[in-house]
Amino acid sequence: MTRLAQTHDLTELQTDILSTVRNFVDRDIIPNAQELEHSDTYPQAIVDKMREMGLFGLMIPEEYGGLGESLLTYALCVEELARGWMSVSGVINTHFIVAYMIRQHGTPEQKAHFLPRMATGEVRGAFSMSEPELGSDVAAIRTRAQRAGDDYVINGQKMWLTNGGSSTLVAVLVRTDEGADKSHENLTAFLVEKPAGFGEVAPGLTIPGKIDKMGYKGIDTTELVFDDYHISSDMVLGGAPGRGFFQMMDGVEVGRVNVSARACGVAIRAFELAAKYAQQRSTFGKPIAQHQAISFSLAEMATKVEAAHLMMVNAARLKDSGERNDVAAGMAKYLTSEYCAEVTQASFRIHGGYGYSKEYEIERLMREAPFLLIGEGTSEIQKTIISKGVMRSYML
Repeated sequence: MTRLAQTHDLTELQTDILSTVRNFVDRDIIPNAQELEHSDTYPQAIVDKMREMGLFGLMIPEEYGGLGESLLTYALCVEELARGWMSVSGVINTHFIVAYMIRQHGTPEQKAHFLPRMATGEVRGAFSMSEPELGSDVAAIRTRAQRAGDDYVINGQKMWLTNGGSSTLVAVLVRTDEGADKSHENLTAFLVEKPAGFGEVAPGLTIPGKIDKMGYKGIDTTELVFDDYHISSDMVLGGAPGRGFFQMMDGVEVGRVNVSARACGVAIRAFELAAKYAQQRSTFGKPIAQHQAISFSLAEMATKVEAAHLMMVNAARLKDSGERNDVAAGMAKYLTSEYCAEVTQASFRIHGGYGYSKEYEIERLMREAPFLLIGEGTSEIQKTIISKGVMRSYML
């Protein structure tokens, strides 16, 4: 178990699950991450083992074939996976959000249809809100679904789908005409089943190809284009249109806990690499860890890792309790992502010139950490959420 970022009061089952995941990371992910990341290769063998371990069904209820575990357990597993390679945790992130949304908001028929196959990883989920010109203004979505008898016809373009090509189920937020005065009440979430792959994967549904990225390699990030795509009204999440914004925001809350956990994992790994290198590298007759400048940097890094982990755990436990956690999740996502970037850069500096070499793992972490500053909402968006939420308790 890592010396930093300990979590107290875990059950024996939670401890066993985390131990299994940690051993898997050390044995199967860390030794292969560099080669897979640099070649931008999908980690199929790793994903297959994750399926065998039951990680795709970690939070899916036992009645649907899952493990029925808590958000905290899931977040701690994500922390371990991201410690090995952040992209691997990304494989299950959007899958988890979609499964959570179906569990919380789906009709009985939708739960029975999707959740058992999602628990095994046979069906893999992706999550789609963003559009090319949308930014953070979710209520300004332009992709539109119009009624056509018992079906809907969708037209528009979505952006930034993690696992867009490898997934077989996409939760998509689009605009419908519900006649509501408020824009966000005219949004509906659809469950779009599709084959894995690229090109026109179904009539009217195209996945153009992978977007080339600075980091977050190995998994596909794509666009999603609808051109008179027909979908049954049975695939409206929850069976009633106009509720998509609230359903998606519920998913985003747990997604922010997930991103927080990923940031913690990357920061832990950055610290581990810095601590190891600082004890092996010597200057002026002693290991650089014994120089005050480096020892102070390591102390600051360790404190940030610990604080980030505690914030993430608090947000997960709050959500598990059934309490509102938008502020806690926003705080956790904001703090962990910022600290992750700072800890990773400090580790990079400790490595000196070697940190700029692709032979050293810290080079990869330097390209991964920036993604966490923007995923599931930028720090600026989190500050907006935090400010509004906190001020509700201080209204005059």
